[in-house]
Amino acid sequence: MIKPVLILLVFSFSLLHSQSLPDSATETDKKTLVSLDTNKLDPKSFWYMTELDLSESEIQSMTESQFVKIPWKRIAVPGNLYSNTKDYGAKKTILLAKWIQFSEDPSTQYSLRLGIINDRDKTYLNGYWIGNTGQWDSKEPQAYDKLRIYNIPSNAIRYGKKNLLLVKIQPYFENSGGIEQDETILGPSDKIFARFYKDEFIKLLFLTIYATVGGYFLFLYIRRRKDRENLFFALFSFSFVIYNFLRNQLKYEFGFPFLEMKKLEYMVILLLIPFMYHFLRTLFEERYSIWGKILDGLQLGFFLFFAFTSDIETFSFLLTNFVQPTWIVYVVLIFVILFRNLKKKERRAFYITIGLTIVLIAAVIDTATNRNYWVFPRIMGYTFLVFNISLAIILANSFVKLNEEVEDLNKNLEKKVEDRTDALNESLNQLQILKEKQDGDYFLTSLLIQPLARIENKIPEIKIETYVNQKKKFQFRGKDGEIGGDICIVGTVHLESGDYTVFANGDAMGKSIQGAGGALVLGVVFQAVLSRAKSSYTKSRPPELWLKDLYVELQSVFVSFDGSMLSSVVLGMVSKDGFVYYINAEHPWSILYRDGVASFIETELSMRKLGFPKNDHYFQIKTFSLEAGDTLLIGSDGRDDIVLPSENNSLRSINEDETLILRFAERSEANLNRLVQEIETSGEITDDLSFLKIEYIPSKTRLTFPEVVRTQYLEIKTKSKQGNYTEALDKLLPLIENYSHPSFFALAGKLQFQLKNWKEAIKNLKLASKENPNREDYLYMTAKALFKNGQTQEAVIWCERLFLRNKLYKQNTKLLMYLLDRTNNVDKKEFYLEFFNHEQSIV
Repeated sequence: MIKPVLILLVFSFSLLHSQSLPDSATETDKKTLVSLDTNKLDPKSFWYMTELDLSESEIQSMTESQFVKIPWKRIAVPGNLYSNTKDYGAKKTILLAKWIQFSEDPSTQYSLRLGIINDRDKTYLNGYWIGNTGQWDSKEPQAYDKLRIYNIPSNAIRYGKKNLLLVKIQPYFENSGGIEQDETILGPSDKIFARFYKDEFIKLLFLTIYATVGGYFLFLYIRRRKDRENLFFALFSFSFVIYNFLRNQLKYEFGFPFLEMKKLEYMVILLLIPFMYHFLRTLFEERYSIWGKILDGLQLGFFLFFAFTSDIETFSFLLTNFVQPTWIVYVVLIFVILFRNLKKKERRAFYITIGLTIVLIAAVIDTATNRNYWVFPRIMGYTFLVFNISLAIILANSFVKLNEEVEDLNKNLEKKVEDRTDALNESLNQLQILKEKQDGDYFLTSLLIQPLARIENKIPEIKIETYVNQKKKFQFRGKDGEIGGDICIVGTVHLESGDYTVFANGDAMGKSIQGAGGALVLGVVFQAVLSRAKSSYTKSRPPELWLKDLYVELQSVFVSFDGSMLSSVVLGMVSKDGFVYYINAEHPWSILYRDGVASFIETELSMRKLGFPKNDHYFQIKTFSLEAGDTLLIGSDGRDDIVLPSENNSLRSINEDETLILRFAERSEANLNRLVQEIETSGEITDDLSFLKIEYIPSKTRLTFPEVVRTQYLEIKTKSKQGNYTEALDKLLPLIENYSHPSFFALAGKLQFQLKNWKEAIKNLKLASKENPNREDYLYMTAKALFKNGQTQEAVIWCERLFLRNKLYKQNTKLLMYLLDRTNNVDKKEFYLEFFNHEQSIV
């Protein structure tokens, strides 16, 4: 790799110095260019420098004798006069001098090339002014990177004699000054300018090539947007062209302001290394590392700072001391990417590594030149051609490979199509077989669910309707079917307290077969519990405990799946008098439709889904009394998961209004078919949808009694409050014989309780609870009366009923724990204590 680098450097240097110059001399002839640069082997070639600020008149009248009296110091030109730190100081004026000779040829027009001077100058020959650049004593830089060429008037030349060349310079930067770069030449004007324009136009020719390459890569990106490496390389090429143009001397021909050009140059140079890093990162599909993001953030910060300020000294300081050191990290990241791909034997990485190494060597040389470490022509503009050649080789290889593939495809196209068609047909056959097997599984599962999702209601006062529409549809052997996680089950259970219609509306987690599996489990357990309801033990259970047993059995089965199977559900039972016991395990809130108005009967989440660990702690039975003509609607979350119409078809607008279903229920008057139509009309249903409708139509109206009876009842109640229990009870018994009303039974039970007639108190309180199950105080007084009468086990049951409905009924909870201690029922006590402690922590 060293050999190509050396060859390229020699080539580049030859381009810059294509015209040979004689060794350092002090005399010209009309046919040659004479170098005025210092040759350290020739003492006569040195220049002289003084820091005395001579006036215009002193310069114009200077003779050789006066010249000798000035304290001159020998210096090498070109070069930085302040390369040593000890020479740094405030901006000052310096004077450079050199003795030269001209051959006697007045017909020749001579010019002087003085190289790049920092910053402004005034040049004299034999006291005659021959040219100057920049505004003297200006606080802003003038032209510290401009190459000076001055024509020499013939009247200023002393032919055949020694001529004194004086260059008065005013530096801009504290750490640099003088004729810093390029070369100093004396010769005929036509040769001087021909050499100058040849060098600069060669540079422009290379920049034109690089701009063309950048345009080509930009075109590739426009045609194929996913290949972002083409965009980054195009941006790098354009930035490189702009930067090098701003370093070209021909920029001064356009008359652009110097400060604006330098500011743009500082901004553009910030982009070069980051664009190269992103080009290689995207080319080899490497991840965007955290270091790359940090470095890009720093470069962006410097870019914005340069964009909004105009202090060239600050720019130079930041670029030298902060920006350029960060490029080392970029280079490390770049070569890490290349090394990884070289290990993979990636040919592209090999070519790019060669080209990039040569470019980096040239960049180091140019950077050292910019910092005035040495005097050397800038070669970056030429060596970048090598990097472009490496990319051209990559593109050529890609094109050849693509062409070979196309030729192979053309030769074997028919055979490849046949092979591909056969493979596709085989895949389709396999897919069809798998789909048929899958549809068979779906069909079998749907057959298993059908008998479990029975609707058996034997209470005429309760009217039940259901609707189930699973999202997944299938066809198996000419039969249409559907499968999903929604399920509705209705059954009748006969308990000692009366007949109850038991219902469940569940929505198992998951789609298709997974959801159907959850629905299948729910249906099997539910039907098993219903089948056991015929036993004497089950019949003796009150509705609250029977519903608790059902829930506990479902929860224990679902929780055994370790969270892989969950199901939201509403479980409940309703008596023929319209009283509902139910639990809601994270199911959508139930809707009551009464007198044309729909509303939720719940307002908060109290339980988690079936299968959720430690869900027993959240267990709570809720109650609700239906009035004549009321309708209770229970539905899955498919009722809310609707994609609403949107003006922008590319964006999905999902319904987030949970009250939307209430408006649908009111418009449909709780008719299930019309309700489903309302939902379907509003948007696209995205989930399984199911509804369970319970309508209460009593066969007889509630008992009412005459006003005189009401008056008697109020008088009896007043006497009971005054403590006349016996008298009040005697007057109440005739009313009970004629009118069976829960309020009369409740008052009789309370009076018997005060008179310690426990059996009668228990009898009347049980009747009151049966006739009006909504009253929690009736349950508590019945439990307390049973306890007073020594019927401890039955008292525990009544306390449990109230506890499951209201854990915060403190008197009942206290009595329940006491009774459990009395009966040594430790397991049940621990079970209910977990309920109570959890509820207390929430409160």
